[in-house]
Amino acid sequence: MKRIILLAFCLVSVFAHAQKGETIKWSFALSSKEIHIGDTVEIVATAEIIPDWYLYSNDFDPTLGPTVTTFDFVSDKGYSLLGKTKAIKPKKKFDPIWEGEVTYFTGHAEFRQKIVVQNNAPKIVLMVEYQTCSDAAGRCIPGEAEFEFMGLTVLPAKKVTKTSAVEPTTEPSSAKNPEQVNTNTNKPETIQRLEAEKARLTQRDGAGNDVSVDYLKSFVKKYSK
Repeated sequence: MKRIILLAFCLVSVFAHAQKGETIKWSFALSSKEIHIGDTVEIVATAEIIPDWYLYSNDFDPTLGPTVTTFDFVSDKGYSLLGKTKAIKPKKKFDPIWEGEVTYFTGHAEFRQKIVVQNNAPKIVLMVEYQTCSDAAGRCIPGEAEFEFMGLTVLPAKKVTKTSAVEPTTEPSSAKNPEQVNTNTNKPETIQRLEAEKARLTQRDGAGNDVSVDYLKSFVKKYSK
């Protein structure tokens, strides 16, 4: 009996919230506690949805029929948007009423928007438009939420450490300069003449061996008497 009464009380409570349009509760936070100028951080929007109700996501065809969740950020010099607001793991189904696929959340919803912090005093204000529905109740409720991040502490930009420039590698000192390599065609004329004279004076035997020294010895011995 107590369980029946408790269940009835919960149903009445949920119905009362729905009657007031309180089918969802939004929370907003930043992905990083320590923020520097120039940092890229994420605005994290989460929603808690009452039982038997669901929230339409933002990543299906907005012309299909249901009101998709939209995020509108007030323009400010203190930050800039980076890309579009992304829904995190929504469910997907074919809706026979709208004759198309829709994405939605039950229980818990999460959206993320990347921003780049431009100065030390960004004013981040956003508005959300959405629609929650219940098949059990047979109704849909549009809703709006507004939020501003107050008292943000933004630190100076992070210092970028300079990396030492890589010096180009040089050839080893032992490497020869092509201009310093002597070839037969580049030798001085005097050296070529000396080599030619040496070749003329060289005495060789029948096998082609150099016998110049022996020939010179015999020559000296013959004419020194």
